[in-house]
Amino acid sequence: MNDLQRVLDSSVVIRHFRLGGEISSRLESLTELYLPSVALGELYAGACRSARPDKNLAQIEEFLSCVTVLPSDEAVALHYGKISASLAAKGTPVPQNDMWIAACAMQWNLTLATMDKHFSLIEGLSHEMW
Repeated sequence: MNDLQRVLDSSVVIRHFRLGGEISSRLESLTELYLPSVALGELYAGACRSARPDKNLAQIEEFLSCVTVLPSDEAVALHYGKISASLAAKGTPVPQNDMWIAACAMQWNLTLATMDKHFSLIEGLSHEMW
């Protein structure tokens, strides 16, 4: 695992779009950025619901030139299934999309950059709070 690579949760990308500053500097310091397709869907949904969809969609399209989008495939689905079963057994809820995002990071053995604390509930996930 390369310490200069990160899978991005949509929470980090949204903060980058809205505030820039320290988050943008941290992103620029990394050599590889990955975005799960589920997180991209969350970004598109937010943009389409916003007061300025054209501006926000263009911002996403520009951002996509800097990241590699990671698809959800059979291997990611297996990680998702294990995460979901483990959390259900503990009675610990985590949003469905976030389980998919975690599964994607786990499949590619990458650290997830996030602003959401509930990712710490997912066993075996390498993540860091931004």
